[in-house]
Amino acid sequence: MERIVNLYLRGMEFGEPQVYEDMVLFPVRSRLNPGPDYITLSEALERGVLEVSEVSEGGSVPELKATNKGQKPTLMIDGEELKGAKQNRVLNTTIMVAPGTTVIIPVSCVEAHRWHGHTLSMGKSDHVMAHGIRTKKMEQVHQNLETNRSFRANQDEIWADIDFMAYRLHVESPTSAMSDIYEARAKDLEDYLKAFSLVEGQKGLLVFIGGKPVGLEFISREEAFSRLYQKLLKSYVLEAVSLKYEELMRQERKKSSRKENEQKSNAKMRKTKAIPGVEKALAFVEKAVGAQEKRYPSIGMGYSCRYLGNKVVGAALEVDGSIPHLAFFAVENGNRSQKKNSPDENFPRLRIRRGYLFEKD
Repeated sequence: MERIVNLYLRGMEFGEPQVYEDMVLFPVRSRLNPGPDYITLSEALERGVLEVSEVSEGGSVPELKATNKGQKPTLMIDGEELKGAKQNRVLNTTIMVAPGTTVIIPVSCVEAHRWHGHTLSMGKSDHVMAHGIRTKKMEQVHQNLETNRSFRANQDEIWADIDFMAYRLHVESPTSAMSDIYEARAKDLEDYLKAFSLVEGQKGLLVFIGGKPVGLEFISREEAFSRLYQKLLKSYVLEAVSLKYEELMRQERKKSSRKENEQKSNAKMRKTKAIPGVEKALAFVEKAVGAQEKRYPSIGMGYSCRYLGNKVVGAALEVDGSIPHLAFFAVENGNRSQKKNSPDENFPRLRIRRGYLFEKD
């Protein structure tokens, strides 16, 4: 019997590519079973039917408590941010919280220098974890599930990666908050966000940057995807902008003048590359189809299905024979978490301890 996720992957229909600079987006449609009639995290918080808070007065960095007081399940996707309480967090895995239930959700901190607040409650955010860091986090969760059946990520690495992204994008944040990076670079993101638009029936997206596949995202319900679209799109756009800044930094380290380097770098980035065709989109889907699957009972409803394959890592939530959410990300050969987004020799070497950073001796 074919895996359910493969039916969803091969059942995807790709629309006309949308292009801005080095980023290409294929809209994704699907006619397959959308599964339970759920609502999104943001919608549930807006309606006041979902409460997310610290697990206790003292709190616990890798855990939050979610109570669904509504009549419908709530979908909370991998990498989605929650703001407030003692520090901002992101979901380590996609979960669906059933009506009338309370669950402890696995999270990672994305605000290293804060551990206090006027309330224990979490609120909604307009952000999903930046794509490159989210990819590494997904790999870390895979590894922890295999070794100790835990949906934990490597918190120290996440803090270091956020600091490095802030360094690369020339952003200062008093609390090393991921959200501050998004806000500081809002103007850089703006032109990208204007260039891409939702199409009728869209339930997902497949993104290429620099001619290479980056990630595939799918939400089973059109109305849910439309609510998540902007924050998902921004997570990929920030990756594209970050890569541009990285190229500028690389050029600046050469011996020629900064002005000359920027001119060369900008000219290089303006070179037109062939727009990937639908055959490349389908090729990435086939890599996802070929990935090895491991299934674990999910937090809340259903099963968390994890995937590792040829230069691809992925995860899907399976509930009642449907796939409410899936995400597959391209990775390099070997361990992505040791290669992509790793600090260069000019980045201050830091060691991290429970929310605070110290320079190495």
